[in-house]
Amino acid sequence: MENLIKYINENSHVNMKVVMSTPQTYVDALKKQNVTYATYYNDMFPYSDEKNDYWSGIYTSRPTSKKLVKDGSANLHASNKLFA
Repeated sequence: MENLIKYINENSHVNMKVVMSTPQTYVDALKKQNVTYATYYNDMFPYSDEKNDYWSGIYTSRPTSKKLVKDGSANLHASNKLFA
């Protein structure tokens, strides 16, 4: 790993330096730069895997609530079929 890092640092044409570090050192460096990330509070994470093909729910902050809605929807559809 050290040889790879040395090679990249000596032969790279971009303005960056590769170092071996610990997670705490990385977090401390981020704190020094005041890096902030947007916080998303809603319960949807839209995702597109093909052109004009979007879906959501890959990540969720309320998995129990979503399961209850899914189970209730399944019961509703079953009762609709039963009484049809």
